[in-house]
Amino acid sequence: MELARLTAARGDTVLSAASDAEQVVAACAGTLRPHTLRVRSAGALDARLLHLAVGGFSVNRLFYGADVTVAPATSHDDNYLLTLPLAGHATFQYGAHAAEAVAGRGVLIGPHHEFAFDIAADFDQVIVRLDRTRVEAAAAAMTGATGPVHFELALAPEVDRLDGLLTTAVDLAASGLGMVRPQLLWQVEQLIIEALLLSQPSNRSDTLRAGGTAPSPRVRRAMSYMTDRLGEQLSVGAVAAECGVSVRSLQEAFRRELRTSPMQWLRAQRLDRARTVLANGDLSVTDVAYTCGFLHLGEFAAAFRGRFGMPPSAARPGRD
Repeated sequence: MELARLTAARGDTVLSAASDAEQVVAACAGTLRPHTLRVRSAGALDARLLHLAVGGFSVNRLFYGADVTVAPATSHDDNYLLTLPLAGHATFQYGAHAAEAVAGRGVLIGPHHEFAFDIAADFDQVIVRLDRTRVEAAAAAMTGATGPVHFELALAPEVDRLDGLLTTAVDLAASGLGMVRPQLLWQVEQLIIEALLLSQPSNRSDTLRAGGTAPSPRVRRAMSYMTDRLGEQLSVGAVAAECGVSVRSLQEAFRRELRTSPMQWLRAQRLDRARTVLANGDLSVTDVAYTCGFLHLGEFAAAFRGRFGMPPSAARPGRD
């Protein structure tokens, strides 16, 4: 798998031949999600973890080197973990469902139910960590329905198509263009999430297939116009004029189809992009705020905390 090769070539080494269970748990919890670890085999751990941040998501390669059981350490998580096995065998449980994971047959763990993984010593895997807020926002934009997205545990064969998009995102981040034009990474991440929503069965699949409640052309045009100008000071009147409708018509369409207003939707997209740019760690909080269209730092900090439950500074790598 090309994605595995790129992760090995460009990822940061978080663990290398680590045998201390507490060290392994701390590293994996910080990179992926909080959990507990129980070593089942007589042999010691030989854990290796590579981490590659790509905008608002990350690609990770994890190998334990021992038979282990992984279980949750908290009841709440804010990410989806797309696991792509490279070798070996593991059994994944998520809520009431279980699935076997081997090369070519992956799993997708959500943030909504408890999980347990029984992993064999030879199990090698690539894990793509996706932000829950971005996934739910993309699903709302595509279907007009807000709320949790519940994916099936076992990956559908069509999800293999994501490998090309993920590889493109890694190449884009490595090229340096992601720092110059962070919106490019944001857009590629959006494509990855949308492709996942279209290919992996979930509670939104029927709506996505039917297309009956997807945003109308005028709302999609408004969304596209605002997304391309997140750093600009836009008025609802300017957006309505671009779409050739009245302000009242545009507002009613957004409320009817997305259950929000154009400016509320715009603010949510600005905050999502701000979190992506902050995760890159290249710009200060002040620069990110201005780049994403916020003129008042206090307002930005309050809105960011309200959406993500943490201050903007905590979204930067290596920051608390």
